[in-house]
Amino acid sequence: MPTMPGLHRTYPNTGGSVMLPLRIGDNYEPEIMICGGGQVQASDSLCDASCGRLKPTSQKPIWQMTAMPQPRGMVEGVLLLDGNVLWINGCQAGAQGFGLATAPASEALIYDPRTNSWSVSGRTTIARLYHSVAMMLLDGTILIAGSNPNEQPLLETEVEVHDQSKAFPTEFRVEIYTPSYLRGDYPSRRPTNIRLSSLELQLTTHFSLEFDFQNMSLSTLDVILYAGGFVTHSLHMGQVMVYLDHTGWVDAGDNSKRVEVEMADGIKLAPGPYVVYVVANGVPGVGQFVTVKV
Repeated sequence: MPTMPGLHRTYPNTGGSVMLPLRIGDNYEPEIMICGGGQVQASDSLCDASCGRLKPTSQKPIWQMTAMPQPRGMVEGVLLLDGNVLWINGCQAGAQGFGLATAPASEALIYDPRTNSWSVSGRTTIARLYHSVAMMLLDGTILIAGSNPNEQPLLETEVEVHDQSKAFPTEFRVEIYTPSYLRGDYPSRRPTNIRLSSLELQLTTHFSLEFDFQNMSLSTLDVILYAGGFVTHSLHMGQVMVYLDHTGWVDAGDNSKRVEVEMADGIKLAPGPYVVYVVANGVPGVGQFVTVKV
């Protein structure tokens, strides 16, 4: 693989990485994206704003570079159900380790892979530094928790802003980030009562699903297979998001719709737990746990 331009991307200057959503229109070709990083393990270390996208299975992989609106270290990427990527948490200066992160990054950054564009969509007042996590919940919102940049737990009453080793507390508060597709009255437009013909899915088969969609006309529909991966030490790994193929929907009576869905044949997915999301007119229903078998 070609060397990615920019500063260090690994511990103690970890950036964030995701595999962008897989789509049948792209033959499910994988593309990875890496953002952020830093220079050295020091509180005054520069963080990196650059990001790169790479298709590792192409004949001549090449990094396509872009940049976040601000530098970030310990940044996490979370795949959103509208196909965008949420980049959140971390710092604008410093590094991983105890008492080394400064300038907490408060903005939620949204990256649109289709237009290669960035926007800011929300801010927090809580520093999310070393040992922070961000994960998709079943309802399509994002759980954000953690931050312990200290060797021992440090309460808010023990913070000393002029002592870098005690500048930020051990964080016990939990936040929910609501993406744009669930703000305002969008939750009232969710598809509901989602029923799958099977909760055990094979990669080479199809399944059917039904859902209720009341008092609205249906114009777009996505069926997404999603795995949230796992997080440790502000490093998020193993996310998978696949747009499954379907031939459209038919009325199933009583404001219900029925869809025949094809599993993603021809790609390799790890067996185990996943979530199926139905996204109608851009608004997701509550996810349904399934098991993928190979």
